[in-house]
Amino acid sequence: MAGSVSTLLVRPLVAALGSAHLPAFWGATDLTPELALDGDARISPAQFCVAWGELIRLSENPRIALAIADATAPGAFGIVEYVCRSAPTLGEALRHWVRYLNLLDDAVEVGLVIENERACLRVLRESEAPAPASHELCFALVAKQAKQLAVQPFRIIAIELAHRGGDAAAYRAWFEAPVTFGAEHTQLIFPSAALGSPLASSDPALLQILTRAAEELQKRAPAPATMAAQVARVLVEALRGDEANIGVVAKRLGMTERSLQRRLKEEQTSFNAVREDVRKQLASRYLADKLAIAEISFLLGFSEPSAFFRAFKRWTGMTPLEARGR
Repeated sequence: MAGSVSTLLVRPLVAALGSAHLPAFWGATDLTPELALDGDARISPAQFCVAWGELIRLSENPRIALAIADATAPGAFGIVEYVCRSAPTLGEALRHWVRYLNLLDDAVEVGLVIENERACLRVLRESEAPAPASHELCFALVAKQAKQLAVQPFRIIAIELAHRGGDAAAYRAWFEAPVTFGAEHTQLIFPSAALGSPLASSDPALLQILTRAAEELQKRAPAPATMAAQVARVLVEALRGDEANIGVVAKRLGMTERSLQRRLKEEQTSFNAVREDVRKQLASRYLADKLAIAEISFLLGFSEPSAFFRAFKRWTGMTPLEARGR
């Protein structure tokens, strides 16, 4: 399964580019400013891979992941980061990171591996469209936060990267540890004793609230990074405002109507088919919630209840009242 990536991981790349290079970046990645600003949106691993490639090409800086780590402010990665910062110890923070990483990126799998006196934050399953610099950024951010938040001094034993790199000396200076490219594993290695170090940012009450919220988010499988899924997500809100037309949806996604139609056609669907499917799913939910038929009709953007009755009969073979009775 290819998986998908949260746009929260794209924002630091956009910030690192600067306005002069953004038009070329949007064009090459098939992303839009509107999509990048949508914290609930997700993109494909291929788009994420291309985004990193374009960032490195346009910036002409193969070590830009380290510069992004220096510039990234706390809280950039939403609830996953805040859960980690609220944990009692560094070890618990990293375990939470591993547990909830799929909320940010479910195309890769990362594990915390303990090997006697060494602890390894290791990539266990690589994405089908790898973005090696994203691992460099991850390790740099972990190292930066651990040094700032761990009560006990934190040091890195080594950084091992499976991809081939360039100037290992520059990475060695930044991490203050040996850095190896072309290694067997992609991993950050540090003393296992550091796992017990308390965090200065620990907040047990906040952690309890945040973990409950993260668990709820995790129960909902991340939305596929298809154009149809993005259209469906926008339509849920657009229907309520009677704005469920292709012009409004395309504008909210930062695309032209023609581009949106083309992307949907490539996925062997259409705007009308996606809208029909969203209405059908919402109708079942609203009936189960015991909303009035007239209210459901309004929320689904039908001109009158009779139009909703006809559509529901076409979808299910029964009227909304019959469905509710069952």
